[in-house]
Amino acid sequence: MAYHFLAITSSYSKGYRIGWNYSSEDTLDKAVIKRFLTKMKKRCGDVQFGIHKITTNSLSISSVKEKDMFFEDVVFTSDMDQFISLVASDQKLSALDISKFVLTMLPMSHIKLQKILYYTYAEFLKRTGEKLFKEPIVSYKYGPVVESVFREFTEHGALIIDYEEDENFVIVADDVATTPSFIKVISSEHGSTVIDCVMDTLQRYGDEKPFNLVDKTHRVGGPWQRVYEPSQNNIITDDLILQYHHFVK
Repeated sequence: MAYHFLAITSSYSKGYRIGWNYSSEDTLDKAVIKRFLTKMKKRCGDVQFGIHKITTNSLSISSVKEKDMFFEDVVFTSDMDQFISLVASDQKLSALDISKFVLTMLPMSHIKLQKILYYTYAEFLKRTGEKLFKEPIVSYKYGPVVESVFREFTEHGALIIDYEEDENFVIVADDVATTPSFIKVISSEHGSTVIDCVMDTLQRYGDEKPFNLVDKTHRVGGPWQRVYEPSQNNIITDDLILQYHHFVK
């Protein structure tokens, strides 16, 4: 007889479920499970994951999958630290993660998306003192731009971006469909704060026309105006953003 303790969560960056398998031919050691839960809490905060206990005739993970088809598509590791590192890395948001969530809330053009992304970043920076995402914001002709997002959506030009979530990753809980981008954001380290910043930014600027937002980001003394040089794509630093947005509405 083999006893298995399984911790499972979805890796939204990889697009599949991952799991940690602790197994023993004897009774499961509560100290090992407690150490796992403590390390998860310390490294990842209040991350959501499922816990399962199952008995099989073997210590192998294949015996678990053979017994219950629910586990068939889960990629398991028996390395506690590897699993925790995977969960922690999935909590880090990219500018594209934020952009996809914004587009599920309000479809918009590429130029407008860049400005909403910039104002969301500034709001999060004001509230937490931390970066919303690691990619730099740079000064293009029409205002602040994150280049990875530019490359992803520039083909849409001035048209509304026709972004749709991949239905294969829609998660259903209590009969309510939840988009993968929302789950990715809310599962991040500051998930609820990020959601609040996005929603507050959309409430404030969502009805603005794209080039009205361009004009706002071009104001004299603003971060973009202070670093912009034609064709240079200079970085707009966090210090400049904080200095300006702490005092200017």
